[in-house]
Amino acid sequence: MKIVVVGAGIVGVTTAYELAERGHEVTLVDRREGAGLETSFANGGQLGAGEVAPWAGPEVPGLVLRWLGRADAPFRLRLKADPEQWIWLLRFLMRCRASARAERVLPNLGLALLTRARMAAIAADYEAKGAPIRFDERRSGIMQIFRHAHSLEGAAEGVRVMRAAGLDQSLLSARECVDVEPALAAALQKGEIAGGVYCPSDASGDAHLFTRALADRLMKAGVAFVGGAEVTRFEAEGDRIVGVRTKSFVFPADAVVLAAGVGTAALARLAGLRIPVYPLKGYSVTLPATGNAPTVSMTDEARKIVVSRLGERIRIAGTAEVCGYDTDIEMPRARSVLDAALDLMPQLGEAADRAEYWTGLRPMSSDGSPIIGQGGRFTNLYLNTGHGSLGWTLGAGSAAALADLICGTAPQLDLTPFAINRFSLV
Repeated sequence: MKIVVVGAGIVGVTTAYELAERGHEVTLVDRREGAGLETSFANGGQLGAGEVAPWAGPEVPGLVLRWLGRADAPFRLRLKADPEQWIWLLRFLMRCRASARAERVLPNLGLALLTRARMAAIAADYEAKGAPIRFDERRSGIMQIFRHAHSLEGAAEGVRVMRAAGLDQSLLSARECVDVEPALAAALQKGEIAGGVYCPSDASGDAHLFTRALADRLMKAGVAFVGGAEVTRFEAEGDRIVGVRTKSFVFPADAVVLAAGVGTAALARLAGLRIPVYPLKGYSVTLPATGNAPTVSMTDEARKIVVSRLGERIRIAGTAEVCGYDTDIEMPRARSVLDAALDLMPQLGEAADRAEYWTGLRPMSSDGSPIIGQGGRFTNLYLNTGHGSLGWTLGAGSAAALADLICGTAPQLDLTPFAINRFSLV
């Protein structure tokens, strides 16, 4: 088949890989000139099966109210005259229940574990071909740290669920957190760590480096990459799309995959389909790793940041803002991410004057799980989107599962929990 994949971030590029591996003629189209230049460019770096719970939960409405008016609020609303924003917010708020969060955890975990397996297979494939993919991968686990005892106690149930599902995850005392990551010694001395949750099988790495390297190898193997190409319409015959039109060309297609991150909603509307995916703006800061810099990837639940070691760099990411498609960097918010990390690990301040700030838009579904599968009236139109902050964690698994569906091969994962028709019940 001739298959057009629209979107060259981590989700789109791994989808192209899986389809090309199955022998299809794949064209990868992106509005940017290269691969991995939007949401995948400078995220938090975590490949964390242990942290796949949706953001929507019973505590969120209260936190949003508490943070109103704060320029550095970890979660901020900037309401617009945008029906898509209001509809998404209503759906999101309806999911702020403990039961709604719980029902998404195990499907997301299954997808994360499939991603882990596919990432290993991709690495082995290119290692065997003599073209290994280097992306500053670090397999030293991910640790969540908690400032307050009651938060740690609340995490215990999540650990029980994960362990029952087969994930190696354990509760740590404050002292054990420092044993895992000595860079937290100052925080321990100040009494700012009550304990943690550690998943030693999790990993971290640079999503942009991986995406770019995989795209390069795909092009050498015959996958066509067309950058700087904005999709303007779909050419259809009956219930099938037969071509994807840009301003300068029409790409013939036997199947089309929309994997364009926050751009997917607009593309879906071209096909007469509305999807509950909306951008959540986030910030990251990248520093040189100097002195007593951490080596283990961490999530600070109180400060709402993640910290990952990427080679000789430290990546810190955090904040969520519902503000439409704005990608301007507001320095008070960008600096708040760095300040939170310096509060936790003051030694990082040695390199603060060399900080690089970035902001990007996460394509967030309203229930915290991606949308994967056929969608809309066109039988050969497929969606792979809505991963939110979990695109790196769930991307390769999403790609493999969708490729199974498109090709009619034995499924590696049941995609029913990720089908778009689940939203008709909300």
